[in-house]
Amino acid sequence: MYRTELKGRVAVVLGGADGVGAAVCRLLAARGARIAVIGDDETELQDLVDELRWVGADAVGIVSTGVDVASVHAGVLSEVGPPDLLFVLPCTTGAGADFRVSVDSGLTATFEALQAFVPSMAEARTGAVVTVAPFGTDAATSAVGGGVTALTQHVAREVAGSGVRANVVSWTPHAERVEDVAFAAVYLASDAPATMTATTLDVAGTYSRL
Repeated sequence: MYRTELKGRVAVVLGGADGVGAAVCRLLAARGARIAVIGDDETELQDLVDELRWVGADAVGIVSTGVDVASVHAGVLSEVGPPDLLFVLPCTTGAGADFRVSVDSGLTATFEALQAFVPSMAEARTGAVVTVAPFGTDAATSAVGGGVTALTQHVAREVAGSGVRANVVSWTPHAERVEDVAFAAVYLASDAPATMTATTLDVAGTYSRL
């Protein structure tokens, strides 16, 4: 029987140490994963890592400005070893932000993260990738969400023969749904949905998009 426990797995969480990222890390800690959390705020990262270690998790924080993802990948290999699970949580700058900035901080950053981490997972012929696709009332957020979904599905097809799965959780960013998004993401990364790939779980709720 497939289970959602992740004891001994190496999980990488890219996208900061608050909100969905922190919620994902807490669930991973509860399931026994070894965690490397990546973000650009050193204080937030340290606070989260301290919290995870306090409950007994094996966790490290790696500071990244998002400029050189290859260096982040090297840091992960050095600190925790080859990743089994990859969570990519795009940064969204919110309504009213410059469209190009939003796409770069969300979609382009996701592409670069997948490009840096997925090949080694495919070479190892094991692993699970989960991206989070935001949807909102502004064009930039919706563009990022649609792009992340399409990109993840493309990656899933590329690595389908290697044993690596790639799936998406879509949501409309609201604080009250953070735990729901995290639960869906960790479920997709577990062995429970072992045959699911190129799939999107919609945590947004249709009414949130109207």
